[in-house]
Amino acid sequence: MDLRLLLLPVIGAIIGWGTNLLAIRLIFRPYEPVNIPLINFKVQGLLPKRSKDLAKKIGEVVERDLLPKEELEEELAGLDMKDDIKEAILDLIDKKAAEKIPAFIPANFKILIINFLKEMVNNDMDPYLDELLDKAKVKIVEETKLAKLVEERVSSFEMSELEALVLQIASKELKHIEILGGFLGFIIGIGQALIVINL
Repeated sequence: MDLRLLLLPVIGAIIGWGTNLLAIRLIFRPYEPVNIPLINFKVQGLLPKRSKDLAKKIGEVVERDLLPKEELEEELAGLDMKDDIKEAILDLIDKKAAEKIPAFIPANFKILIINFLKEMVNNDMDPYLDELLDKAKVKIVEETKLAKLVEERVSSFEMSELEALVLQIASKELKHIEILGGFLGFIIGIGQALIVINL
């Protein structure tokens, strides 16, 4: 058998592997547009070229599908911070009383004032805190622009960091794509060799 016929599958495998390898690299690189002089054509990696569109789309998907405002509202509704706020106020009363109540006031009277304030917080503040927390939760849901926030965070990623992250997560799958390209190229090369033999 002619050596050239044996080379067809090998060349096909190299071309298939090399093409897939190049296609994977072109997802990220080059980061900046590179002009090819002879054909006046600019080449830039897919992600760097479409990074703004990608960031915007990710933000929209997160807000619409992953964490819609209705779910955010439900999560906030189940969040009970009233006791934490009351505890913080009680701690603040202790701290400020020690700072602000003049030293000439007797210790027993100081304790009486502090206990009165604490009792007022414990007994009378619940309705005000409930109303305040409800307003805060509504304000958070209405004014949180989740899509914009995610878009800004994704846009702030350096492209090299994004590339490293994707390669870290999907390196095995990308390597399989390269190998599959080589395998398909090899099969096509065998098919070409069989066609040449039968001519």
